[in-house]
Amino acid sequence: MGIKSFYKVSPLEPKPPVKQQKTPFRDSTRFVILVLCILCMTLVLANTLTLNFTIICMGGSVDANGTSIPRFDEKEKGWLFSAVAIGCLIGTIPITELFTRFGARKVKTAYGLISAVATLLSPLAVNLGFYYILVIRAIQGFALTMTFSASGAVTAQWATLSRSGIYVALLSCHLQFAPIFAMPTAAGFCVSSVGWTGVYYLQGGLTILAFALFFYFFRDTPRKHKNVSSKELGKLEAGKTGLGQKNRTPYLTICRDIVIIGTWVSWIGGSIAFQIFLQYGPTYLNKVLGMDVAKTGGATAIPYFLSFLIKVMAGPFSDRATCISERARLILFTIVSQGTMATCFIVLALLPVGQVLVGWIMYAAAIVASGLSCVGVFKCAHMVSRQYLTFVMSVFSIINSCSVLVLPFFVSYMVPTNTSAEWAVVFYIICGVVIATNAFFCIVCRADAASWTKDAPEEIIQEEEKDNEWRLDLPKEKDAPEILEKGKKVEWELEKY
Repeated sequence: MGIKSFYKVSPLEPKPPVKQQKTPFRDSTRFVILVLCILCMTLVLANTLTLNFTIICMGGSVDANGTSIPRFDEKEKGWLFSAVAIGCLIGTIPITELFTRFGARKVKTAYGLISAVATLLSPLAVNLGFYYILVIRAIQGFALTMTFSASGAVTAQWATLSRSGIYVALLSCHLQFAPIFAMPTAAGFCVSSVGWTGVYYLQGGLTILAFALFFYFFRDTPRKHKNVSSKELGKLEAGKTGLGQKNRTPYLTICRDIVIIGTWVSWIGGSIAFQIFLQYGPTYLNKVLGMDVAKTGGATAIPYFLSFLIKVMAGPFSDRATCISERARLILFTIVSQGTMATCFIVLALLPVGQVLVGWIMYAAAIVASGLSCVGVFKCAHMVSRQYLTFVMSVFSIINSCSVLVLPFFVSYMVPTNTSAEWAVVFYIICGVVIATNAFFCIVCRADAASWTKDAPEEIIQEEEKDNEWRLDLPKEKDAPEILEKGKKVEWELEKY
């Protein structure tokens, strides 16, 4: 199908206008996609977090002396936390190639349904024994891989370059929404007559419904979506390269780029700092600060809600604060985010025993500050890697998984009795890691697209365009004068006969 099938240009007639579509979302389909993706990723992450809270209220056994024995000992708890990371590492291996071959729609839906089934089977696995729930946790981790990779794929296709900051910020809000939803919900079921098992059935069912809706509405590219108008399509494709084709990912070239390496190094510190509270927040509030189980759920969730609000405000500022350069904005948000976290860790380490309110404020401030990393490190990764963001985000997922894998053993070794002094040492160490890793990022940070995003690789997989195929043949606006001139010449040649 060529351009000639759409245009018959006459020197006496104006160029026919491009047909405007009537869409139900008024040139804002990308934001509907955004909300749907946030919902799905929130539920997948929440499915892995539920055990972090319900493990507190799972009933154990009682020995002959009447002493309560926990269902899982500390070593087993460490393995249950680490199993998610192991599964995530396994899931990361094929994810980039799967996204390239089959697209985000099919792969993300498959991973989401795997998470849903594993969550529904969790209560049964707990009753069957440790090794059964260990396998279920690994399966949940396998499905969790999708969140980072999907963030890259969705941002690359559905975010405009000029507003990528707010899109990345909002898309990463699933990191805050998941604990906001999971922790209070788990706490409510723990103290209810239904019991802790109810939260798994609720979340598993919601996950199935969310991904069914996702599969129905989502499309891998804006060109394939019937609700994307020509105006919105123009915004989404402005300044982007490689449209209408799937390029082979230049893995080695990306891994050699110093800016991309800088974002990965920065995320080492950021992920450790984020995961220490995500995984051990309920334990720290309950065992060290002395909050009861019912209050712990709300106290754990509030900081994540505040982090979401900060993201909503920081994203537009990152895109529109043209008074300073783009690179300066990336560095500024990184320093504010990671610097605040480091300061909070120092205060927590020096905090005297009994200062519950101050301890919670520092805990909350660290989580709120962590949310700004999305408009610093993550946005830098998007601006540099462009269409190859999926692979870059997959490495972020690997780093995050390694943090989750290592932390349980590190914490169990450093904090055997959950005392304030033991946690102080942990906070000092994490503070040092955060400062060192982000200092390197600030040195190598850059805000322009890498050269390897502009050079077409030798081997290309042509994208199948079955839906809205007509869009592939629409001429670009910049080509319109040339097409018009060619049309006039053709008609002039015909008139000679």
